[in-house]
Amino acid sequence: MPRLFMSNAFFALGKGGRRAPLRFRQGNQNFLVSSPMGLATIWDADILIWATSTMIAAQRCGAPIPAVLQATRYEILGFPGRDVSGGYYERLPDGLERLSRTNVVISTSEWTEEQTGAPWIEDWRISAGVVHIRLAAWLRETVLTPRAVLALDPAYFTLTSGLERLLYLIARRHAGRQRDGWVFEVAHLHRKTGITQTLAAFVAILRRVARSNALPGYRIELSDLNWPERVRFRPVSIVPVDNSVSIPVDNFSRTRLSTPESTPITCENYG
Repeated sequence: MPRLFMSNAFFALGKGGRRAPLRFRQGNQNFLVSSPMGLATIWDADILIWATSTMIAAQRCGAPIPAVLQATRYEILGFPGRDVSGGYYERLPDGLERLSRTNVVISTSEWTEEQTGAPWIEDWRISAGVVHIRLAAWLRETVLTPRAVLALDPAYFTLTSGLERLLYLIARRHAGRQRDGWVFEVAHLHRKTGITQTLAAFVAILRRVARSNALPGYRIELSDLNWPERVRFRPVSIVPVDNSVSIPVDNFSRTRLSTPESTPITCENYG
């Protein structure tokens, strides 16, 4: 997943259709994520992770970088390792539509009403059981920037809490495989998640996640169990992780990619 999207809440963390926009500052850039129909969710983002993995796989095997990605519903929905059922098939168009209607504004100045931003997906359609996805140009450029993408633990896709998913992404982005991990002020981390719950409720959630060891590859350490001021994400293992997302070769060989001229490409091996 691109590092840029692993430090703050770029997606709704619930499945209830959040309409309130997300606003935050990251470095010297201001971000605004909004939608007229409800923000794309962190589960919708699995589609983008699949797309990112497919593009990186094409890049690794020396194939032309695809402008339009094509795959069956089963291939896209099965990528995270979930059991693909009729319900998932039926909900896929809704997720694609949310991704196409959610706009992201990245600006070095404050947002204005005139800024409409750009969507995650420029265009999509499903024809004869095949899904065609054209990622937004700005997202393609972000994905293909050298060292812009980090690998995710496959167990990430088993997390059923949107907040736990985001906490994992934040840990992966900041703590990485540093022996001492990364420390946040709890109030700062609360703001980064974009959740509407109070700080006290957020602390209670952190305690629960810390007790359950829910984050794959990381443990949460609170500075004080009564009222913690800081939280540390510490990696369980210091084994290096490859700085890119990839999909298995057999999956890539079944994934149909199209160049801007719509010429199919294949790649039996990459490495």
